[in-house]
Amino acid sequence: MTPLPDDAVAATIVLLAHGSPDPRHAHGIEALAARVAVLDPGREVRIAYLDHHGPTPGHSGHVLSVAGADRDVVVVPALLSRAFHVEVDVPDAAAALATAYGRRVLLADALGPDAAIGEAIGELLRRDRPSADGVVVYVAGSSRRAAVDELLAAIAAGVPPGPHYAFATLDDYKPLDDAVGHLNGGAQVVGVSAMLAEGVLRDRMVARCRADGIPFVGGVLGDTDAVARLVLARAAAAR
Repeated sequence: MTPLPDDAVAATIVLLAHGSPDPRHAHGIEALAARVAVLDPGREVRIAYLDHHGPTPGHSGHVLSVAGADRDVVVVPALLSRAFHVEVDVPDAAAALATAYGRRVLLADALGPDAAIGEAIGELLRRDRPSADGVVVYVAGSSRRAAVDELLAAIAAGVPPGPHYAFATLDDYKPLDDAVGHLNGGAQVVGVSAMLAEGVLRDRMVARCRADGIPFVGGVLGDTDAVARLVLARAAAAR
């Protein structure tokens, strides 16, 4: 990997998240931004959203411009799969931010797919269910099945050894019953969310698992050091 100039490595990070009417989503993204800042003291970390509420990318760029910021900016999409938003909305958002800022804006890869998401799942398990021997990893899903498969493969590559893993999606591309059946055989099965923040989608995951008598692991991916380190890695590798 070709190293970036020092000014690019130290660029201000703008975490670009999807946004949600549920305020817990924004709170979770803010907590992730704070965790990133703790891991890299002196690094400025800001947030923008694609939909539902601000700050928009254009507004974030304007704020940086008015503040007299003199560093490059790297946009890190807080998204887990290479689906529609990453392919279409994210480049448009980065362009809007650059226009408002008036300086160079680098665009990093989205957080997922990456094995670090699996490492984050392991971090949540160690905190809450260290004795689990069967784990259903629950993801939101997408109409772009190839993007879902790519994400699940990356997670599988990063989860820690020990438990047996199976995967379920809220859209039933990977049904929960099939995942639980894959783990049958006396295993103590728990569910864990592959969501960056709390919200209605994670609530649905918890409810479905509870209906089947499956306890659910506390926390979300944004609560982990693995994902905070991934944000910094994406920023450093941006072109």
